[in-house]
Amino acid sequence: MLRQAVHLSGFVFVFILFASRAMGLFLLFSLSAFMLLYQEHIKKPKKTNRLEKLIRHVAFKLVRKDTNKPFLGAFWFYFGIGFSFLVFPIKIAMVSSLILILSDSLSTLIGLRFGSHKLFGSKTIEGSFVFFLSSLIISSYIINPVSGLLCSFFATFAELVPEFFKNAKHKEIINDNILIPLASGFILLLIQHL
Repeated sequence: MLRQAVHLSGFVFVFILFASRAMGLFLLFSLSAFMLLYQEHIKKPKKTNRLEKLIRHVAFKLVRKDTNKPFLGAFWFYFGIGFSFLVFPIKIAMVSSLILILSDSLSTLIGLRFGSHKLFGSKTIEGSFVFFLSSLIISSYIINPVSGLLCSFFATFAELVPEFFKNAKHKEIINDNILIPLASGFILLLIQHL
């Protein structure tokens, strides 16, 4: 639940990016850089003060205990949002970011709670259906229903791709936090140009 709260925090950045693209991109890339640097600092901790110990304690509650790369998922998540606003027109960037923020969170929550039919790897039919449906609602509302249908199909497929390449996923070569906004953004851009 706490990890999905990080996803939902992306709403703040989408609104900032919508209001001021330059300010939002600066904040997102700064946050991404901070997470990457903090990850390195955790590997080689130096003398820490009370505040830093408190931050580290709270931060580790958001990170899986079995990972040796804390915050890497959050880094790719914020980077994916920032990259979308960097390369796509504003409406497409909003759709692809909101799909990553909402659909990915909802699919994880529903898949973990109600998912009883495995699709691929850790993905469930229930979670993937919720991902497709929520991305369809988002993209249909902001763009249009026909584009929304195609966008939802490609975004759902992008969410499943890492399950086909377990080694690449494990080595962080392939990450759905980048694939989802890129797939949905590029398909919407292609439809717009056609």
